[in-house]
Amino acid sequence: MPAIPMLFSNKFNVLLLWKCLCLLVVLVGCNPPGEPVKCSTKDSNCTVTNSYGMFPDRAICRAGNVAYPTSEQELVSIVSAATKSKRKMKVVTHFSHSIPKLVCPDGQDGLLVSTKNLNRVLKTDTDAMTMTVESGVTLRQLINEAAKAGLALPYAPYWWGLTIGGLLGTGAHGSSLWGKGSSVHDYVVEMRIVSPAKAEDGYAKVWELNERDKDLDAAKVSLGVLGVISQVTFKLQPLLKRSITYVRKDDTDLGDEAVTFGKLHEFADIFWYPSQRKAIYRIDDRVPINVSGNGVYNFTPFRSTLSLVLALVRSSEETRESSGDAEGKCLNAKLVTSTLQSSAYGLTNNGAIFTGYPVIGFHNRLQSSGTCLDSLEDSLITACPWDPRIKGEFFHQTTFSIGLSVVKSFIQDVQKLVSMDPKSLCGLELYNGILMRYVKASTAYLGKQEDAVDFDITYYRSKDPMAPRLYQDVLEEIEQMALLKYNALPHWGKNRNLVFDGVMKRYKNGGEFLKVKNKYDPWGLFSSEWTDQVLGLRNGVIVLKEGCALEGLCICSQDVHCAPSKGYLCKPGKTFPDARVCARVNTKT
Repeated sequence: MPAIPMLFSNKFNVLLLWKCLCLLVVLVGCNPPGEPVKCSTKDSNCTVTNSYGMFPDRAICRAGNVAYPTSEQELVSIVSAATKSKRKMKVVTHFSHSIPKLVCPDGQDGLLVSTKNLNRVLKTDTDAMTMTVESGVTLRQLINEAAKAGLALPYAPYWWGLTIGGLLGTGAHGSSLWGKGSSVHDYVVEMRIVSPAKAEDGYAKVWELNERDKDLDAAKVSLGVLGVISQVTFKLQPLLKRSITYVRKDDTDLGDEAVTFGKLHEFADIFWYPSQRKAIYRIDDRVPINVSGNGVYNFTPFRSTLSLVLALVRSSEETRESSGDAEGKCLNAKLVTSTLQSSAYGLTNNGAIFTGYPVIGFHNRLQSSGTCLDSLEDSLITACPWDPRIKGEFFHQTTFSIGLSVVKSFIQDVQKLVSMDPKSLCGLELYNGILMRYVKASTAYLGKQEDAVDFDITYYRSKDPMAPRLYQDVLEEIEQMALLKYNALPHWGKNRNLVFDGVMKRYKNGGEFLKVKNKYDPWGLFSSEWTDQVLGLRNGVIVLKEGCALEGLCICSQDVHCAPSKGYLCKPGKTFPDARVCARVNTKT
């Protein structure tokens, strides 16, 4: 398709296309995401996937049936019947947004329990500032319903297409070192979980937990292996207003800035563009409720997009990759990031236009977004950018947190790698660079172990599992350096297999979590081969086979784990020799 690279080699055309896209986002609707569970007959003989249509190992996960309870009573009946027959179960959410195989039951006859219809707000207590919801309620619902009562969840993920059960199960978070920190689970004060039980207890039990129960520290981040979360009660705060300003700087002092910036601003985060040697600092703080402003944050990459435009952008990236055109990727990346900056990343001062910083508005209108979920069917003329039903974004995500005490050294190590070839991380900048968010140490057994910076890295994934990426070795070295040198902790809802290898050794209360797991589900009915591997109960999270390192299924130890036929061999890292990476030999990249 020669028209594709020609179109995207012209700066004016790219910028014009992007601007047209932004305009069309306002004018057209969006096709909502497809269902993660599909069955050949009604609720039977099913497959389940994530919202990206592909797990890290590209496996197809199957289940015998899916159930859609509408109440806790129905949920108890479903778990009871499955337990009686010793049937494997897995919880699946409305959008299934986690990347790893957390929703996959073992074999082909398991039962999927969907929380899609457990979607009610049950109680709001304005005096106690608490809200009780079912686990299938979305983050967007929680934010909006709390605001109606003059309340706010203080910190939250930036994407609102998550359910409460899903975001708790994976430890999802926003960005803050203030208060209890940015992890949503640290604002849970009560929880009800339905788990398997003995025959004399009716084969199912409802556990009622509150802050006095130590088991809550296991249940708050559980990977879904304790049972099905039925209800959750959150401690909220009075509705507040915020003031947001983005400031662009060179990244020369990013290591020092990263240590202190989160302590200076309550909702601080950083976009890092390492190949451009730039960083975008989000100065974001509370302001008095009577300060004028009605700003809205409708983050541009989370808006609906024309499928045709997505296909052109994907084709351009595939062409750059296959031809080794790093310079072209860098050019496109600069256009993407500069356009996002000039449009304030989707911020508007009044819900319609951006007139300048600061953008001041109510917390519920600024803290999270995802308007590509909103509209009615339009035959896939538009979609969320990553919708697998169209030719759109297809990517890996490597996301980990590194302690504040060593984060400066990690950033400097990445900068050393970039200085050896400044084009090496342009591919990340096509996805708006590295998002750096602040997270605080948590009491949750599988929560963060210390105050840290979370690095969220999104990058190109080929449809061909045997096709290496441009600068494959640099991203692998960063990933391994974070894990092996800086003892990084993974985001449970993202990442490729190798990030989870031996990870339970990094959690001081990992053993306590396993005790609670055995207490709530002694038969392991809510566990799977995958969760057992991640929790260190069996081997296998690392898969050694031809090309395994290309997809993050292993760290290479032999050339065959890379792509020797395409010139990619297993080599030591450039700055971190303990790393073993797939490096292209005898070429510039």
